[in-house]
Amino acid sequence: MSRKTILLLLGLYFLAAAAFSVFHVATNPFLSGLNAAAVSKAVGGALLLFGGAGLLPIAGWALYRFRSRYAMWPMLSWAFMGIALAYFFEIGVRLERDVQISLLARNLALSDAKLSCLDSQHASKFKSEVGITEREVSVYCGCVSEATAASITTDELTYIATNGKAPQPLQERAAQLGQPCRRLFGAK
Repeated sequence: MSRKTILLLLGLYFLAAAAFSVFHVATNPFLSGLNAAAVSKAVGGALLLFGGAGLLPIAGWALYRFRSRYAMWPMLSWAFMGIALAYFFEIGVRLERDVQISLLARNLALSDAKLSCLDSQHASKFKSEVGITEREVSVYCGCVSEATAASITTDELTYIATNGKAPQPLQERAAQLGQPCRRLFGAK
């Protein structure tokens, strides 16, 4: 393998690492815009992928004193290790994003259910007639929203995000899930 070929492969490996890193940064749903943090994350990711995949092959090639006739196997292993490292990195990032999105969706559903409950309780004249306190309303709505958020499905979350309101089956289920929470009105 000639020195030109080795340098060409190194350049191609770095370009592939840079392209993967830019792809990783650009597909982040939480990216607020192209700023110094995003650029440094892309450059750092490219250097980390390029160097991380090449560390062992270069160390093995160093045992042969970097002679170009022994460069084929280190270059091939560098390519395979780079592909494997990029693949597992992408799988990890997708899992992390799924967890972040599901937590955000759950928190959105939780706050939406609590605000909806508080609005309906404050609009109810029954509350003032019976003498239910604001603390009891808040505890009750917290109970109902926790139960509702725990039972919500991804389809229902998509419906809420699309239409801005809960679907009818979820509203009915929230009323049923709120039955055990009614006992909190009597507890002080």
